Amino acid sequence: MDGGGRIPEHKIDEVRNAVNIAEVIGRRVKLTAAGRTLKGLCPFHGDTDPSFIVNRERGTWHCFGCGEGGNVFTFLMKDEGLSFPEAVKQLAAQYGVSLPTPERTPEQKRQDQHRQRLLRVMELAGNFFIQQLAAPGGEPARRYLTDQRGLRPQVIRDFGLGWAPDAWEGLRRFLGSQGVPEALGIEAGVLVARDKGDGCYDRFRGRVMFPIADLSGRVVSFGGRVMGGGEPKYLNGPETLLFKKSATLYNLERARPFMRKKDRALVVEGYFDVITLAAMGFGETVAPMGTALTPQQVRRLKGQASRLVLVFDGDQAGVRAARRSLPLCLAEGVQPQVLLLPTGEDPDSFARAQGPEGMEAAIAAAGSLIEAVLDQIIAEGDLSTPEGKSAIVAEAGGVIKAIGDPVSSWGHLSRLAARLNLPAEVAAARLGMPMPGGRRPSAPPAPVRAPRQANGAGRQWQEAVLQLALCEGRAACVLAREGALAALEDPDLRAVAQAVEHIVDAGGEPDPASVISRLDDPDLPRLVSRLTQDGLSLSPDQAAAQAEALCVKIRSWQLRQRRRELTSQIAEAQSRGDHELVGKLQDQRQREIDTVSSLETSRKD
Repeated sequence: MDGGGRIPEHKIDEVRNAVNIAEVIGRRVKLTAAGRTLKGLCPFHGDTDPSFIVNRERGTWHCFGCGEGGNVFTFLMKDEGLSFPEAVKQLAAQYGVSLPTPERTPEQKRQDQHRQRLLRVMELAGNFFIQQLAAPGGEPARRYLTDQRGLRPQVIRDFGLGWAPDAWEGLRRFLGSQGVPEALGIEAGVLVARDKGDGCYDRFRGRVMFPIADLSGRVVSFGGRVMGGGEPKYLNGPETLLFKKSATLYNLERARPFMRKKDRALVVEGYFDVITLAAMGFGETVAPMGTALTPQQVRRLKGQASRLVLVFDGDQAGVRAARRSLPLCLAEGVQPQVLLLPTGEDPDSFARAQGPEGMEAAIAAAGSLIEAVLDQIIAEGDLSTPEGKSAIVAEAGGVIKAIGDPVSSWGHLSRLAARLNLPAEVAAARLGMPMPGGRRPSAPPAPVRAPRQANGAGRQWQEAVLQLALCEGRAACVLAREGALAALEDPDLRAVAQAVEHIVDAGGEPDPASVISRLDDPDLPRLVSRLTQDGLSLSPDQAAAQAEALCVKIRSWQLRQRRRELTSQIAEAQSRGDHELVGKLQDQRQREIDTVSSLETSRKD
């Protein structure tokens, strides 16, 4: 790797060439042959009619339904929520490609070493809590976990549960015996500095301990629960270099493969809820860190499964938590389902009472969170007056207008209007929403950013240039040499063209998969995959000939554009009486006309 820790491009290409894209995607999507490509149901949206295409020759995939696309790296990034380097490293390990050891700057080495020291503190603390649970003093905690919580010893071991003794300095003394400075324990979040004087004490005391891991399975923080009536009932570690609450989900490192297999993610509120459900076979269960869901957490979940089910207590607190989750889910293009449990039940108690089959039946019956929130808005409103109904529509409109799918939003609006005994048109007018078939445009059909479009003429030939460049290496060389790639004006198309030129300049073959690997903007791979699917299949000679002809057409088009600009400038100079400038501009325009004529003659020859 280079000095910045980046994987060299030739190594990225080596991994990509070693990978069988159909094999990688086939682990997640059932693919069937469709001519020269493979087809299946898209794993990233509610696909019912196969619109997902894998092109083995070009190393790309594309969905004509939601517009997503890219190469094998982008698929793994979207499917498993990985970064680009993580996707490359994972595939390199799977396909036996060795990657160079990264060269780190002194500052990067210092940061890495410090991070490793913090991770060692967390590992030592986790081992300490486990040892204390197994020790004689941990007997009450063991009885609590097995008798009151119904956890088997193996489950306790699998989740690394432990016990923090009800002592002020038990962990501090243990860490000290292992050579850990107190300042490091404080920075890791397991020790707390005293307000007065020197020294520190244990953050967690008299609590059952839950290790919180990152996606690599390394402990980065802890949560602790008191067994009696102390407050707070649950205590989480503070934010540290290792632990960011808003981006972390408890059990996500274990749950990801279950989410991908079932295409479902279950979100509950507590540690015991997660553990009980996972022990019953619902391994796809996670929980936020004692707070409402965050946008970062929703983004991580939607990359793992298409169905998100929130399982909350049926009391008012659970209803409020579910309602708070809806806006941020809709903002991320997710329409979650919700299972509100009977009053007095939480997921832990409900699952133990109903068993795996009863729990599965309840999850299967989970309803739309959008409908649940709209029902609550109606229940809390005044249905007896026109003004009350108008207020209900206004409040519900905030939810309905946030739905990215116009079919879904209109369906919920119609349902709301029917509940209020109003014509749907009246409710739509109250919210300023367009009617189906009306003049105002509807919202985009999916919460996916469409490729940015260039304004005015020229987009068609710009896309044609890129399609030809991505079709065949010799065509890309011609288009780069003649300046056609450099002439692209649309920002997205120009960024892709620069990646093509970079590969050509390095003497490589700019096939679609290699171009995608060199794009920094995460939205551009779907543009390349679309152009690739729409492109031609030509021999090298045919592609080069078409590239030559296209360059001539582009040059002619540019010259005509210039001639029109000169004509306009001549008219302006004549209106000012600047005869000298008129003459110069007329000479330039004639040269442009002669050049166009020469180009057209050469095309005919």
